[in-house]
Amino acid sequence: MMRKKKGYVCDVCGYDAPAWFGKCPVCDTWDSAKEISSIDVPEQIAQGVFVPLKDIDTADKERMSTGFPELDRALGGGIVGGSSILFSGEPGVGKSTCVLQIASHVASMRKNVLYVTGEESARQIKLRADRLGLKNSGHIHISASSNIDYLRSADLTDYGLIVLDSLQTVRLSDVASLPGSVTQVRESANLVISRSKRNEIPSLLIGHITKEGLIAGPKLIEHLADTVLSFEDTGHGLRFIRTLKNRFGPADEIAVFEMHSDGLAEVSDISGVMVNEFVQAPGNVITAVVEGSRPFLVEIQSLVSRPLYSSPRRVTSGVSIDRMLLVAGVLTKRANIPLDTLDIYVNVAGGLSLDDTGIDLAVAASLISSFLNKAMPQKACVFGEIALDGSIRRVSHMSRRFDRAESSGFPGTISPEGKTIVRDISELLKIFGGAAGEGR
Repeated sequence: MMRKKKGYVCDVCGYDAPAWFGKCPVCDTWDSAKEISSIDVPEQIAQGVFVPLKDIDTADKERMSTGFPELDRALGGGIVGGSSILFSGEPGVGKSTCVLQIASHVASMRKNVLYVTGEESARQIKLRADRLGLKNSGHIHISASSNIDYLRSADLTDYGLIVLDSLQTVRLSDVASLPGSVTQVRESANLVISRSKRNEIPSLLIGHITKEGLIAGPKLIEHLADTVLSFEDTGHGLRFIRTLKNRFGPADEIAVFEMHSDGLAEVSDISGVMVNEFVQAPGNVITAVVEGSRPFLVEIQSLVSRPLYSSPRRVTSGVSIDRMLLVAGVLTKRANIPLDTLDIYVNVAGGLSLDDTGIDLAVAASLISSFLNKAMPQKACVFGEIALDGSIRRVSHMSRRFDRAESSGFPGTISPEGKTIVRDISELLKIFGGAAGEGR
């Protein structure tokens, strides 16, 4: 006969112990111990099944499409059977809309979808589906309940997809804590993912994020999930879906969408969106960046002006402040441009946030252009990494950047390789008709 075994878990950080504790030894929180029960399985039942590695069938099964070719590409070809995908992002970014559109596409293939929601009522889900113009709703079965105990024994064999919206709003009755607590989130995620794998049914789980931008709940959730996707609102209605983790494909891929009244729509050419309104003016420079495997063009804007206060200001949007200070320091030291005494404002058009070191040269060209009050003398795409000695270094995926720039109407390139070659910051300054100083 099986008997229940008691234990205690910290409701804040997830630390577990066999005995009650007053103060958590990990996060130092008082009175956070919550009792949990687990089944003590007899030894004869707990014996595992061992299979030789050579006998395991590795033949690829057909992946299931999400209905979005962009997202399928970011996932490595679609959804793998039995896999679990965790969606995270800010409130209102479009997580629920996206999974509902995916559910509708799966339902169009005559596969039933179990949509479990603890946030909305069944009527609210239906109203959103009608607003999005989704069809095949007869194959989408809604369970609008925060208690998901029934998933332990429910027959899921007739379903082709499980959706859980969201992890922080559901609970298990035998876990003594409120929905959204570390313990509830962990146990709920473990139940859905284990049932998903056992029945070879893919699952989509929506997770909230904290004010620090981290996925709410224990880190264990990200370890359990096969794929972790992050929704990012870039402004101007654009959404980036970035793969932070992917066991069945490349990580750090992105899919680009635009939010409309009838849901998310794919953006196949983000470069066109970013550079359509480009004006060749002082401080404006086009650069090519690579996110995942996708190269695209963005506009870097800079403004250099006399300081309004006693100490110069440095403001950036979309570019790391440390990266901008590095570029400004090199220009001050190696090109004798007195940026250390001036206000500097750097912006990435469209609200994008970039970590690509290939934008260094574009930031430098933008600062020089604004300082001299001269527009770029040629319609060119600028990219390259700047070293502290003032040298310009090549970056990854150079050929992809060249091809992207040419196909987007910027055949001229300024980089360590290509048509206009610059290997030192002084050579970049000469493009604007200046010459490097002696340095300070």
